Amino acid sequence: MRFNFYLFDLDGTLLHLGNIGAYADQILVETLKRLKANYPQNRNERYKLWLSEEKFLNVLQEWDVKNPQNFWKVYDEIDFERRKSLIEKNKIYLYRDVKTVLEKIYNHKDNKRLAIISNAAYYIVEYVLEKFNIRLYFHESFSLGYYDNDQELAKPSPKGVLTILKKFNYDSKESKAILVGDSMFDVIAAKKANIYACLIRRDVNTPKRHYRQWDVKPDFIIESLEELLNL
Repeated sequence: MRFNFYLFDLDGTLLHLGNIGAYADQILVETLKRLKANYPQNRNERYKLWLSEEKFLNVLQEWDVKNPQNFWKVYDEIDFERRKSLIEKNKIYLYRDVKTVLEKIYNHKDNKRLAIISNAAYYIVEYVLEKFNIRLYFHESFSLGYYDNDQELAKPSPKGVLTILKKFNYDSKESKAILVGDSMFDVIAAKKANIYACLIRRDVNTPKRHYRQWDVKPDFIIESLEELLNL
């Protein structure tokens, strides 16, 4: 294990949510309906919200969302309630390789440092970490919901990654850091922060050529967290 700092995405990387894109879009639609927004019916058009970074306010304004802060509050509340229900039904769960790999990295003789970087609300992240007894493995975590308009900090923005690296006193000349995630957003965030990007293919049915079409490529592609130990 040649890396000093291991940063992990949560949803789809450590936590199984099924089809994450569909999950997020269902919550998005329910949120927009509750707020009586004038949103696009085409899912591909709604997807641009997740790519908007600091321009997300413009997207919400296009959809006649009057109060962006309230939008994310409602979105997170719906997400939280749905997660709790699906966790109790064992439809959301940790991947089997998670605890073993986290423990090996955490207990490594070279004092590796671990962090979570998630686009979910902070209280959702804390609930998940505590619920599945993996909070102890992480020295730091970065999530959303602390400040107004902090959606601009969400991946693919590198700001969350850079925040964690600063807390770790990371020096690229002396150490190496890697971000492990399941999406293009994770890869882009890692690359913008000038650290290694590792894509985990939890859905092995997705052909590798799908990832080769991305403008930004991961440094590594793995199919289980156990492979991370050999990088």
